[in-house]
Amino acid sequence: MRYVTISHLETGMVSGDTIQDGYGRILIERGTVLTDTYIYRLRTQGIQGVYVEDEMFGDVIIDKLISQKVKQQALDAVEKVDPDLCKAASMEMVSEIIAKKKVSLDLVDIRAAGDAIYSHSVNVATLCGVIGKGMKLSAGQLVELTIAALMHDVGKMFIPQEILNKPGRLSKKEYNIMKSHAEKSYEKVKDRVDFSEDMKQAILHHHENVDGSGYPDGQTGDEQNLFTKIIHVADVYDALVSKRPFKEAFSPYEVSEYLMGGCGIMFDQEVVDTLLHYVPLYPKGTEVLLSTGKHAVIIENEGIHNLRPVVRLLNGEQIDLANRENLSLSIQNAGEKTDISLMENEKGRKEMANSKRIFLVDDMKTNLAMLSEILENDYDIQCFSSGEAVLDAIVEKKKRADLILLDIEMPGMDGIETARRILEYGKEVHRSIPILFVSTRGDRDTIINCRKLQVGGYVLRPYNNVYIRSEIQRVLEGWTP
Repeated sequence: MRYVTISHLETGMVSGDTIQDGYGRILIERGTVLTDTYIYRLRTQGIQGVYVEDEMFGDVIIDKLISQKVKQQALDAVEKVDPDLCKAASMEMVSEIIAKKKVSLDLVDIRAAGDAIYSHSVNVATLCGVIGKGMKLSAGQLVELTIAALMHDVGKMFIPQEILNKPGRLSKKEYNIMKSHAEKSYEKVKDRVDFSEDMKQAILHHHENVDGSGYPDGQTGDEQNLFTKIIHVADVYDALVSKRPFKEAFSPYEVSEYLMGGCGIMFDQEVVDTLLHYVPLYPKGTEVLLSTGKHAVIIENEGIHNLRPVVRLLNGEQIDLANRENLSLSIQNAGEKTDISLMENEKGRKEMANSKRIFLVDDMKTNLAMLSEILENDYDIQCFSSGEAVLDAIVEKKKRADLILLDIEMPGMDGIETARRILEYGKEVHRSIPILFVSTRGDRDTIINCRKLQVGGYVLRPYNNVYIRSEIQRVLEGWTP
């Protein structure tokens, strides 16, 4: 089998897997010959691509970690917001995960863009099972973890759809309503005597960051239990690889970069390392572009082949990128969409991004130059060497900015004081400017000061390029993982 994006599907291709929507309803059975009508149906459902049968890649077998029967059982349990059904489904899920000799999620998830809650919850539970088994949790702990994962987002069913699926930036009021889903989920289980306190706390706190910047209680990593840390990572991973009304899907490679960049800020390092060990960066059957300009399909991705997979060219030639003689070859544009329709979407996104103006504030010219190089192709960048300079531009010269990337440690007026004055000015003129701190300082006092200001967030140096670009996109577009 190989994975084909929706714009490359052709009539006559044969579906290699049963395709369902996020509610578990079958759209197309496995083995169905695709027609224009079927392809149109998939497109209107927001399906990004499907697995198809292909003689050249007939040896590529995608082994599902969870059977379709058990997945459907879990989907039904979440839809009914029934803790007892979730408990029964979790026991079946864990039984299948334990029975697997190879614990790996080697599959592109295929679902409709708007069917987020049910399928997302089941995917998160499956990811948690993988991480938990990798971290040597007992069978009983795995069951508790997956139950909590199935229940973690049920509170979203009580959030208005116009807020859940809003394509633009949420207002402060809307964002507070959105954040209440964690407490609403907790309300469904808080009185269950058969649910452990670890499960309940994980459901309530699955949006807490290890630096204490999350919600609803601002817990730091040392205050969170292991279930909370695992569900948080799994939740963000699945949210980012999924297409939503307010964002395009990221590739597993891009998400891995984001997770690694967020370790120590948002995520627990051990949990992220475990997930990345068992979730391939390049799922089997997916097409990639090599540095030679040739297209290839991922054939093998275990062990050392996670970063340097075995690929097969469309002419049948097979290449092991991990072999010494092939080290000069690389996979290009990892995670970027290569079909025409998605390239057009990306072009439109960049055109929109280019209208956004970002102020970079840092007293180190090398830091300004590095950030400028990363961002200048996508945004209108203006650099300032001090807090006083950027305040003058905003307050006196009335210059517009859509986002400020602000260093904390600067001579004279430091970043904390600069941010405070910018926020005060924003209140006076009723126009807030989002602020993202970029700093080498990650001590508790600095974190507390940042949290008090309620800025967009902060990124620690040395930073990962994908992470800082994703954080900028998140703040500008107003979405949360």
